[in-house]
Formats: sequence, structure tokens, C-alpha cells
Amino acid sequence: MNARLRVIAVGIGLLIAASTLSANTTASDLQPPLRLCTLEHWPPFVDRGGLNGGFAVQVVDEALTLAGIPFQRFYFPWARAVEQTKNGDCDAISELYHDPQREQWADFSVRYGDLSMTLFAHRDVALSYKTLADLKRYRIGLLRGANISPQFHRTEGLQLVSVNSVKQGLQLAYSGRIDAFVTGEKAIRFAMYQLQRELPDIAEQLVPVYPALHTNELFLGFNKIRDKNRDWRERFNRAMAELMASGRYQQILQDQHLADQ
Repeated sequence: MNARLRVIAVGIGLLIAASTLSANTTASDLQPPLRLCTLEHWPPFVDRGGLNGGFAVQVVDEALTLAGIPFQRFYFPWARAVEQTKNGDCDAISELYHDPQREQWADFSVRYGDLSMTLFAHRDVALSYKTLADLKRYRIGLLRGANISPQFHRTEGLQLVSVNSVKQGLQLAYSGRIDAFVTGEKAIRFAMYQLQRELPDIAEQLVPVYPALHTNELFLGFNKIRDKNRDWRERFNRAMAELMASGRYQQILQDQHLADQ
């Protein structure tokens, strides 16, 4: 075969290969991935150094994968994550609480997690309450700058003791230096798991006091700019229902040491 014929043959081969690739490429393969904004660091929900990136990251990743949605995750401080989603640089934001004002720019998914603000008290304290005023007789540990609920912080006369970390609050409650400690229940359960080597019986000695003082639910918020986001939201919702029904969601809670004891 002379040089000219060889070039023609190679050209025909490339055309055939390109046609085959085009025939085997679906529209979904060409679809840009969902761009997901995520809070930079929020253990145990978002923890890039933890198991599978933290509870919220693992649940959302598995649901998106189950739904067949390609995605890229971007980590930002909270205010920037919100702004990136509102202006369309991100298609969705995770770890989002529902707020009627946010419905102006976000379509909310089904709930994929919750953040219950729960008191944990030493078993010997036998703490109970019916109203927030009933808590005035207890010394309650509270993270510096923490926001439990508007009603809680408006209650006058509460004996609040500032602490620097969840672990410190639990250690003080365990030793009896405070009567109870309050923050997100999943954060408490995760910290108790971490403290088990130091305090092997901490999960038996510190018990949750129900009802929770306040509960926030976690959602994905899809911006309303891109039409494809509506389809992605519905597919994510169906995948979450499947994770729940199959028992996989509960298994993730257990693997992350966040399940109820």
C-alpha cells in the first residue's frame, strides 16, 4: 500500500471509530455533572478526615450514585456555599435547613438527616422536664456560640455553663460538674464513641432526655436556575426512599456510630 492509500485508510478508520463512539455515547454521558456545594467542615456530618467523609456526605453520595447522577463536590465556608448555589455556580447545596425564605431560590429534596438538639444527663441526675422553665434548676453545659432554639435562648434564669467542645461538655456531665449537656444528638453520640477508650461506660452513664429541645432537618437544596435540577431532585428523592426501605440508611448510621443505642 502506497503512502497516499495508507493515509486514506487511516482516515477511514478514524471516522469509523468516531461513529462507533458516537453511537455508544448516550445523552447522559454528555450531561455536565451536578455541582454540589458542601459545608467545609462540620463533624460528624462533614468530616473529610473521617469515615467516608462524614455521615451527611456518605448518605448524599450513596443516594446520588444510586440515582445515576454524576456529581462533583465542592467544599466552602457556609456563606460562600449558599452564595455559590444561589448564583448558579453550584447546582445544589447539602446540609441545608428548611426556611421559607430559602424557597425563593432553592427547591428542597426530601429529608436525608436531622439535627436534634438533645440534652444528655448523667443517669444519677434523673433529669426530666415539661417546660423550658423546668430546666432552671439544672446546670447545663452549652458550646460557646451554639444556637439551640429561639425559645431556649429566650428562657430567663437558665444556669448555662460555657464549654469549648462537645467532648469537654460530656466529660463535665460524666464527672458530675454539670447536670446536663446539650447540642446536636448525633454530634454527642459520635463524641461518646470517641471517648469510650477513656470512659468505657460513658454511653451507659450519660442518657438522652426527650423530647429534644429542637430539631432541624437536613435537605439538599437545588437552585431554580437550571431545568435539569428538577429531574435530579426527583431522582435523588427516589434514591433516598430506596436507601431507607432497604435498610442501608440505618446501616450508615451504625457505621458512623450515630445510631441510637
